[in-house]
Amino acid sequence: MNFKCIIIDDEPLSINLVKKHLASFKQFDVVGDFENAIDASVFLQKNTVDLIFLDIQMPEISGIDFIKSLHKVPSIIIISAYKEFAMDGFELDVVDFLLKPVTFNRFFKAINKFLAFSFKAELPENNIVRTEIKGHEYADLFVKDTNKTYRINPVDIYYIEGMREYIKIYTNQDNIITKCSLNNFLKRLPEELFIRSHKSYIINRKKVKAFTTSTIEINNKKIPISRSYKLQILNILNSSD
Repeated sequence: MNFKCIIIDDEPLSINLVKKHLASFKQFDVVGDFENAIDASVFLQKNTVDLIFLDIQMPEISGIDFIKSLHKVPSIIIISAYKEFAMDGFELDVVDFLLKPVTFNRFFKAINKFLAFSFKAELPENNIVRTEIKGHEYADLFVKDTNKTYRINPVDIYYIEGMREYIKIYTNQDNIITKCSLNNFLKRLPEELFIRSHKSYIINRKKVKAFTTSTIEINNKKIPISRSYKLQILNILNSSD
């Protein structure tokens, strides 16, 4: 199965770089490239695609407004020189956000995420891309607080605490507060790493130092295990590698 994709970017050099990276993946066919969102919209009125590589800062119509204008939204990978747009993109459920200039290694991770969403299973061992991503190979997350945007790798997160309409993300470097629900943030995390232990907590099971039937210890913090999650979480922790 091949995936049809288009590239929308007002910079020809950026379009060519995406094409160059995509040439390494036999599963993708570039069926069009456009330097503005209007031409892309006309194309999409008569054609369907599986994936769009989309710039944000473009003349006439921005990438964000373009996404909002689509009746049926395919998977989208945003490529931008401005990281402050990352949260706007993720609020629209894009697959990934790539900062220009895009390295092949980072592009590879974004393709991995798209395939994981598409297949929801591992690809064969001999395939060029695998959906099983380990360690530092997890795609980075962009998280915005009131002052700036942070780039976080999931493996660096200890746990996440819910605070009504906000969450607090505890990492090995910063503690970040952002406006988001625990449920929505959990959807962006690798499910093999992160589990819900309580209505107010998500934990990284690889960071667990110790646990009892009622609490989990991570980075000197005791996190409660609620009754509704107890059976599931204890089964997972007892079977952890």
